[in-house]
Amino acid sequence: MLYPSIEPFNSGWLEVSPGEKIYWEECGNKAGVPIVFVHGGPGAGCSETSRRLFDPQKFRVVLWDQRACGRSQSLGPLSDLTLEHLVQDLERVRQHLGIDQWVLFGGSWGTTLSLAYAQIHPQQVSGLLLRGVFTASTSELAWLYQEGGAAQVFPQEWSMFAQILKHDKVGLEKDNKDALGLPDQGQTLVQEYTWRDFLKAYLAALLSQDLQTQESAAFSWAHWEHSIMSVPGLPKLAPQDMGRNRSMAIQSCHLFLNDPWLRDEKRWASYEDIQHLPCLIVQGQFDIVTPMKTAHALHQKWDNSQLVQVPGAGHASSDPELMQALIKSLDQWPGR
Repeated sequence: MLYPSIEPFNSGWLEVSPGEKIYWEECGNKAGVPIVFVHGGPGAGCSETSRRLFDPQKFRVVLWDQRACGRSQSLGPLSDLTLEHLVQDLERVRQHLGIDQWVLFGGSWGTTLSLAYAQIHPQQVSGLLLRGVFTASTSELAWLYQEGGAAQVFPQEWSMFAQILKHDKVGLEKDNKDALGLPDQGQTLVQEYTWRDFLKAYLAALLSQDLQTQESAAFSWAHWEHSIMSVPGLPKLAPQDMGRNRSMAIQSCHLFLNDPWLRDEKRWASYEDIQHLPCLIVQGQFDIVTPMKTAHALHQKWDNSQLVQVPGAGHASSDPELMQALIKSLDQWPGR
């Protein structure tokens, strides 16, 4: 199903700001259609498998690890992690590689970043291919991180995730608990807690000085997202992934709570400046993480878009039906 393994023909690190170096690589055909892989997360990074989605004869593939992800090097404060900074980083990568226009191929959080980049730099985009559309709206975040959404489909897994608001289960320091307005020890968890309450509690635990508290929160966060990701299921969480899981959880909580672009939902209300660009949306029919509703709404607003619904697929690009649909879509993408 995937193309054979391939090595980059060009790679390096690009300093985008003090303390921030972005890892990038190119593979495939130097004279091919420029396309950039915009990974999900936030915080996931690229992998060797990411290269294998693309026909190496057709595409000049650019892969990059977003700041504080994967092989990128970050010494900057968490406050430097914003959607605006990520858009600027991506544009600097394009300029560094001397690419006039490229296709944006984004998945999940990568669709958020791709849509933001296209709105700011429409002249540099030749088209978009999006998988698992996500815009971090209040309704999407409530679906994921609040009682009543995905929790209704996976109640047992949600129960574990929701334990963060029980001080005796997680061990949040009293000062953090009081500052966040969390319940006293032993108080029953109630439905009135919003997604913001859960994310604030997770962020406090993930940034705790206590290593056990950090690890417990990172595992709980990763277990929830892991559980709802795929229809056939994913391999069990591995202990060696805990550092990556903690990073992803911290970045997600920080961005979803604080990012000014994401909290200004008027930015997502119109796509007038990019209506002329071709946009292909590939969406798993049983995607629990980013349900079909968001992809369908984007398709309805975007005249020059197509929506491909993949039966039997969830959110994970590793779901066989979804991976096959993505590769087919890439193979059929107009060449030069």
